[in-house]
Amino acid sequence: MPLPLSRTSPETSSDLPGNACKEAAPPAGTFPAGAREDDTDLRLDEGRRGNPAAVRGGSGSSAAPPESPPVSSVRAVREAAVLRLVFAGVLTAETLHALEKAVPDALRNAPAAVVLDLEGVARLDTTGALFLNLTLDGLRRAGCSCVLHDSGERFSRLLRIARPPAAETTANGQARPEGDRGQRDAPAGFFVGRFVGMLERADAELLARLRAVGALVGFFGAFLCVGGGMIRHPGRIRFTSLVFHMEQCGLRAVPIVALLTFLIGMVVAYMGAQQLGMFGAQDFAVNLLEITVLREMAVLITSIVAAGRTASSFTAQIGAMTANEETAALLSMGLDPIALLVVPRVSAMILCLPMLVFLADITALLGGACALYFSLDMDLQAFITRFYAVAKLKHLVVGLVKTPFFAAAIALVGCFHGFRATRNAESVGFLTTVSVVQAIFLVILLDALFALFFTVVRI
Repeated sequence: MPLPLSRTSPETSSDLPGNACKEAAPPAGTFPAGAREDDTDLRLDEGRRGNPAAVRGGSGSSAAPPESPPVSSVRAVREAAVLRLVFAGVLTAETLHALEKAVPDALRNAPAAVVLDLEGVARLDTTGALFLNLTLDGLRRAGCSCVLHDSGERFSRLLRIARPPAAETTANGQARPEGDRGQRDAPAGFFVGRFVGMLERADAELLARLRAVGALVGFFGAFLCVGGGMIRHPGRIRFTSLVFHMEQCGLRAVPIVALLTFLIGMVVAYMGAQQLGMFGAQDFAVNLLEITVLREMAVLITSIVAAGRTASSFTAQIGAMTANEETAALLSMGLDPIALLVVPRVSAMILCLPMLVFLADITALLGGACALYFSLDMDLQAFITRFYAVAKLKHLVVGLVKTPFFAAAIALVGCFHGFRATRNAESVGFLTTVSVVQAIFLVILLDALFALFFTVVRI
């Protein structure tokens, strides 16, 4: 807040030049204690603008002399191998026109060390600070060692704020003209810098992925600990929540799973009959359908549908609770969010997915029977007889064995990303997409590992 201006005598006001900022000090007692010497000109200017009579004589009849505009100056002093530019006066937007030519002239043939001395500067604004920073940048690009001397650090904060944008300066430190703002000076080692930057981004992305995998493994471990405790103490199991999520994950998924697997069975049987018919082996279409559906296709289609439905819903539900700080409220009440939110969902998914896969096997075989009836005139009785003759129980077992692992992966990924949400809707939507993609990826990865394992053990 500006300090109040005391009334001065005619002698004081008439002896003060308008462009002097620090040479003339006010008489003792004019300003309150604690006022700085470099604030003198600012208070006098404010007093003249706000109350012109305050700087007149006591009678009020004599007028104050006209104020001279503020000025700035620079003086070059060579000290051995150092060039010292001594700035004085007021460095503002009104006075910099005098320095725009004087400073470059003083820096012509400058030595390796340059000092910008601001001890004589009475006032500095953002334009003057920007001008000084541009001068420093240009000298540093030219290979000079630059020092800004401001012993009282009066302008340090302003100089830090008024930094020139790197893209808006040229190689010599001057401001780039408006018409050339779209052009950039090509840095040395451009392609090397781009390659190094690409490696740094790839490294950061890899580290982020590894940290996410580690966090997911830790989340799985926490689920095992809490789930194991519930198995030892069945009274802690929340059967109401378990049954509710079994309905959401299992019963409501029956129509879409049945329809998709029925169509997939039709496609597999029809294409197999067409291709095998070229060699007179149409009857082996039932063998193809039995192996493809029971061992792989029904399991994959059902798991992918579950990943799209269940993983996304788990992430959205828990993410909304996290965004609304409901999970934090559970913790504050001494309740474990994993026991309340994760264990019922994962358990329901593990129990429901095998039943959905079994249903998918049946509907896929029915779809294949319909396709063979229309393409090979094989009625249902002939299809059942042929299927009973070639079907092997191990194919059904192999398909069902994989489902608990797929279910656990889908549910854990959905819950894990729900807890990662932040307090905005964008993060919930983004993490919902991420959970679906990761769940489908894990299902296919686990299926490939199981296929390799069963091939090795010859099942």
